[in-house]
Formats: sequence, structure tokens, C-alpha cells
Amino acid sequence: MVLSIAKLTDEFQITIPSEVRRRLGLEAGALVYLAIEEEKVVLRAVRGGWTEATKGLGADLWKAEGGTAAIERERESWE
Repeated sequence: MVLSIAKLTDEFQITIPSEVRRRLGLEAGALVYLAIEEEKVVLRAVRGGWTEATKGLGADLWKAEGGTAAIERERESWE
């Protein structure tokens, strides 16, 4: 769903449109993070601290590498 369009400034900045700020509950000074998911940039509000907000990022990569088996392979390579 496209809510709005924002223009990139000469300094590569954008203003988050008011409708997006309202829906995400963003106020001045709020933290957001940007993620690239496939060919999309996703902006999310940081809630409950950075750790909570980024929980689950990279899950697809983790699964593709074999999950906990990947950790065991890495540990074995240290020996």
C-alpha cells in the first residue's frame, strides 16, 4: 500500500510524510530503522529499544545457512 511519496533532497534526506508518521506513532526524535527486504526498503518504528525492534532480522539468512547446524559447523572449524 502506497500512502505517500517523498522526494530525496540534495543531502539524500527525506521527510517522512505526516500520514506515515501518524500511522507509526512517530514524533520528533523518534528512532526508526530501515531494512532492505528483497527489492524494498522498509521503515519501522523502534519500539522497546533497538534489540526488540530488530528481533527477527536476518531470519531468512539464518535459515538458509542451516540454523543451529551452521553454528556447530563454525565451531568445529575453530579447532
